[in-house]
Amino acid sequence: MVPDWLILQLKNKYPMLQYFTDRPFGVEIEFFGLDYVMTPVDEGIIRPHCIKSRAIDGRYLDELARDYELKIGDDRGRWHFEDDSSIGGMGGAELVSPILRGIGGLVEVYSALDFLCNIERVKINRTCGFHVHHGVDPGSYGCRELKELVRIIYPMEDYFYLLIPGDRYDAETCKPMELDIDEFLNVPCDERTNGVSFIKKIWYSKENRYDPDAGRSPRYDKTRYHGLNLHSYWYRSTIEFRYHSAVLKDANEAMQWIIFTQFLVELSTGRVPVIDFYPSANKWLQTIYKIYLAIGYLDRIRHVSGQKFKKE
Repeated sequence: MVPDWLILQLKNKYPMLQYFTDRPFGVEIEFFGLDYVMTPVDEGIIRPHCIKSRAIDGRYLDELARDYELKIGDDRGRWHFEDDSSIGGMGGAELVSPILRGIGGLVEVYSALDFLCNIERVKINRTCGFHVHHGVDPGSYGCRELKELVRIIYPMEDYFYLLIPGDRYDAETCKPMELDIDEFLNVPCDERTNGVSFIKKIWYSKENRYDPDAGRSPRYDKTRYHGLNLHSYWYRSTIEFRYHSAVLKDANEAMQWIIFTQFLVELSTGRVPVIDFYPSANKWLQTIYKIYLAIGYLDRIRHVSGQKFKKE
């Protein structure tokens, strides 16, 4: 239970938090420098007893985790470590969350980042990322919502890359969308044509990196290597955002990115809240202003203290 004083403190620190919902989410925090061993039967999960790394102060990791009230386990229902061979540097791995919700979930992510910062030799480089998943129900989140999400994000992708630290635009694991956008946005969304099936066909195209001969688990389908990963929609009923570079010590950036990306998913469902305009707003709220302007929601920006949002 997050105390009221902390909720108020967080809302003052992160203005967009007032729009945050209980939609389920999860994170994958990539890094390198973890000392561990793996066996084929582990299925990618690094068992806690197979980790040799210790805290900076010399304690074992289970003791350190208790300080942060994190339950590190050996299954995907809890916080756990996974092997990641895509990361450059010895000991590439990721700390993966269980399903989280609301402000309590954000507090857990904040604690997890601090926990990682206190493990000896753990570092990040340009091959690492910070991935965020937001849960959706395919029964209610379908053709119209997927189209709206792409309509919102596609024109803003270059801007996202400019605002994110590091050169993520050219990273092989989070490329811009490679879809036929006109075809995607013109898919008919009615029961007769089953628009989701059309969208799925467009997503799994050669232009979008689909390789039917890859011969790997669906989890590793090559179409997932985009900043906006819709493969995750069909694989695990989430919308994954892979644009962001790795974060460890900048937990504030991580919090803002989670809140921002959830806002985009909510926006795609037709939830368009009235937002206050502040000239000194953080970069992600400033981006929401631009999105509102681009998709015709300027009347949903409320001007505060006589300030006006200028069209650029």
